[in-house]
Amino acid sequence: MGWDQMTDRTPDETALDARYKAWLKKNPGKSFSEYFDGVHVPKIMAGHPHASLGRNLTTGDWRVSGKGSFRRVCDAFSFVTGAKSLPKDSAVCELGCGTLRIGAHFIDHLGPGRFAGLDISQALIDEGRTAFAELVRAKRPVLGTFDSALETAAGLCPDLVFAFNVVCHVHPDEEETFYDRLLALVHKPGCIVVLQVVTHPEPIRYQESGWARPVQDYIERMTPLIHHRHDGDLIKTGEKGGREIESRLLAFRRPAQDV
Repeated sequence: MGWDQMTDRTPDETALDARYKAWLKKNPGKSFSEYFDGVHVPKIMAGHPHASLGRNLTTGDWRVSGKGSFRRVCDAFSFVTGAKSLPKDSAVCELGCGTLRIGAHFIDHLGPGRFAGLDISQALIDEGRTAFAELVRAKRPVLGTFDSALETAAGLCPDLVFAFNVVCHVHPDEEETFYDRLLALVHKPGCIVVLQVVTHPEPIRYQESGWARPVQDYIERMTPLIHHRHDGDLIKTGEKGGREIESRLLAFRRPAQDV
């Protein structure tokens, strides 16, 4: 479903697209992710405060702020697999690794060469490499853009693929590409996928780079993977633009044989 098909395009919601549309006039044919990389990422690199990217986080110290999300993803993995913890020899891939706020904790936990981080922005990846330079040198993770490193990441045959604070920022016009890339990584039988998503009973846009959908939409997108409910599914509820939304952590598993 593209943006033009989203529910309830009110004047306020349409206004959320204004800067992107203005940018498109000077950059015809470009995507929303290219807009974000070209307009917002330079601000983050310059030190503009951000909730999840860069070293000037609004959510706490950049060195430790991703620890809670790391634990949530590991807990979901353990729930689905029955393992006490994420094995250190697991292969893990993060979609939308940004500046390694969460990924650094996986890199630290896993053995050398067992983590792959992919993002739309090379600048964000480079910032993450710099911020966690010693860790990156020691553990040698695969880090790159989807265009440059997707094939290498898929070659790791991931046991766990996750995306945190990413799916809600994917423009509807780029959803097909996002899920195609995700499912290309999840080819190993038994692979676990953990996705943090924002949900609402109807598809809505709640900020310039923020979309929410019904839970069932995400579940259907992940076919043929099987959805597993777990105790940590609901992270929190909140209000955006006068609408109540929920942050959820959805867990899936690729069956031993696709049905």
